Amino acid sequence: DYGTKGDSPLHSIRWLRVILDEGHAIRNPNAQQTKAVLDLESERRWVLTGTPIQNSLKDLWSLLSFLKLKPFIDREWWHRTIQRPVTMGDEGGLRRLQSLIKNITLRRTKTSKIKGKPVLELPERKVFIQHITLSDEERKIYQSVKNEGRATIGRYFNEGTVLAHYADVLGLLLRLRQICCHTYLLTNAVSSNGPSAFSLGNDTPEELRKKLIRKMKLILSSGSDEECAICLDSLTVPVITHCAHVFCKPCICQVIQNEQPHAKCPLCRNDIHEDNLLECPPEELARDSEKKSDMEWTSSSKINALMHALTDLRKKNPNIKSLVVSQFTTFLSLIEIPLKASGFVFTRLDGSMAQKKRVESIQCFQNTEAGSPTIMLLSLKAGGVGLNLSAASRVFLMDPAWNPAAEDQCFDRCHRLGQKQEVII
Repeated sequence: DYGTKGDSPLHSIRWLRVILDEGHAIRNPNAQQTKAVLDLESERRWVLTGTPIQNSLKDLWSLLSFLKLKPFIDREWWHRTIQRPVTMGDEGGLRRLQSLIKNITLRRTKTSKIKGKPVLELPERKVFIQHITLSDEERKIYQSVKNEGRATIGRYFNEGTVLAHYADVLGLLLRLRQICCHTYLLTNAVSSNGPSAFSLGNDTPEELRKKLIRKMKLILSSGSDEECAICLDSLTVPVITHCAHVFCKPCICQVIQNEQPHAKCPLCRNDIHEDNLLECPPEELARDSEKKSDMEWTSSSKINALMHALTDLRKKNPNIKSLVVSQFTTFLSLIEIPLKASGFVFTRLDGSMAQKKRVESIQCFQNTEAGSPTIMLLSLKAGGVGLNLSAASRVFLMDPAWNPAAEDQCFDRCHRLGQKQEVII
């Protein structure tokens, strides 16, 4: 409601101190949430975060702006003295950044000590990497997609358009990672015209509508816990703009309303209009869902390895609780099938769930009574926030994240205050 219904009670008070927990949530300076936080009045300000930089250096600017750290609250000054030089590899810019962070940061880790004693006494945490061998069929599909991707990237190099197709290159890598989890994840991601095959060209309005809908379906069916670039939460009522960016409908409509009559896309700054927003027709989503249900389920090498480990663990100690973590929510849905067939009691937590359902899932998992779930299926994004899942002492990370800090945030859901057992990841 910020900016639409007058000042909130929070903005009518001058606070002594404002502390942002999970402060990286304001990394998008264009988000209404960020603007609301930056407008709070206080004498003192703190930011708590385990991942101050999630995607790139520009994530830091909103945090510095919240801290009222002059002159860096001037965005152009930040770009000129820090972001641009560091991006260009200038050592002077890097030294300035290091000096800045050193002087405004209090870093505390679980191994930090005060007067020779650890600030936190925790059981040992062990991390093991298990390499999985793909089946012949999986290897064949992987190699085919890899060869196709290599040819596509080679064409971009020859045409000198690699940077223009940067998102397509990342999409190709994503497809290979998905195949390593389960070939089913690739089913909806493959386009007959290449990885994205999206350009406005001279399409008619109907052709453009079909292309945009197809692109949105590819994004939604990728299995990732996709987030809206405005609210930085999982997509709810997704819509796509004419510049091919997907947002929550309420979020982008609010942006358009606030910036009338010249609203711009928060990502590319192209003109956007509410009349041009497209939703995926419900009948198409239903049809896709029917196709999925008609497919005969098969396991994968990763799922087989997971089930073998969980079954062995149940034999040794049926009370041990485990987190099964993936970036792909569709993969978590596939894992549910053998868990049910093997009689495991489990619960689930991902970004698509309402807050009430999330709380219920956590409380159910944390319950130590007989018959309570011994497994939680957890999306990496949902598991990267301040949850207490100390009932678990085993973590199965099914697909590594590109940002190791995001992995550590997830691991710390169980390796934290209250943990009494050795944690094995």
